[in-house]
Amino acid sequence: MTAGGDGGSEADALRREAIAWVVRLTSGDATADDAARLKAWRARSDAHEQAFRLASVTWRQVGAAAASNAPARPSRRLFLVGAGAGTALAAGWAGASLGLLPGLDQLMADHATAIGEQAHIALPDGSAVDLDSASALDVRITDTLRGVRLVSGAAAFDVAPDSRPFRVAVGPGEVTTGDGAFAVTAGTDQSLVDCTRGVVEVACNGTVRLKAGERVSLDAGGASMPERVDPATAAPWRRGLLVFSNRPLVDVVADINRHRRGRIVLARPGLGARRVDGVFHLDRPDEIVTHLAAALQLSETRLPAGVVLLA
Repeated sequence: MTAGGDGGSEADALRREAIAWVVRLTSGDATADDAARLKAWRARSDAHEQAFRLASVTWRQVGAAAASNAPARPSRRLFLVGAGAGTALAAGWAGASLGLLPGLDQLMADHATAIGEQAHIALPDGSAVDLDSASALDVRITDTLRGVRLVSGAAAFDVAPDSRPFRVAVGPGEVTTGDGAFAVTAGTDQSLVDCTRGVVEVACNGTVRLKAGERVSLDAGGASMPERVDPATAAPWRRGLLVFSNRPLVDVVADINRHRRGRIVLARPGLGARRVDGVFHLDRPDEIVTHLAAALQLSETRLPAGVVLLA
């Protein structure tokens, strides 16, 4: 027996509990009460939170290996929780990748929505957020700062006046205002920021100042030049629409995947760079796929579980 054996046993027990939580919340049977109890469990100590984060990472790694048909090489930590839990984690990863179960973003975030669900969130400082389908948001508001991170998806913010700047991290950039409104979308290749009220500053390899009715796109190279847009058209998902203007196909597919069960897969290299313009109705998600394929002259192959291959 090694020194510190009791501590090791306690850590192993925490890991087993954390794995059980991840399995439960990705089983398809989780309830709102389960989510509330998990939040309380994670808040019990830093060790509980770290155990849950480790279990979540393991969940992703084991599932990724299963999805690629590669033999997994689990660590000793994974063996501690048993092969049955590992199998359940892999199944959970596959379910989440098809939009059938909550993903890691939903598990870890302060606020999250499922596919087909939108939410209105009142923040402690008086600001309000509309959160789009399959989106996740982390919030940290203290006596000295107001910080938000859009982990995934899209959101629209109406910021209450305050001496503390309100900062939203999205993609490679950050949006700051003291009293304004704006909509953001976290894309795969590009993220978007639309100012709809007041003035916002967008930092991304430099700083751009936006007035109401202006938009920038963000990528690893920085922010684009501002372009004029109608503020009324920002966050069109609030009106049941998806609107794309010169957007890369990879981001268009990511947006559509957030609003329908299953998965659209681009099956040809380089296809994601093609540009898309269009307006689609969210209440007819399967029509979106058909219209998109027709507009870009792509072949469309439909598979079980809502999977569609575009090539």
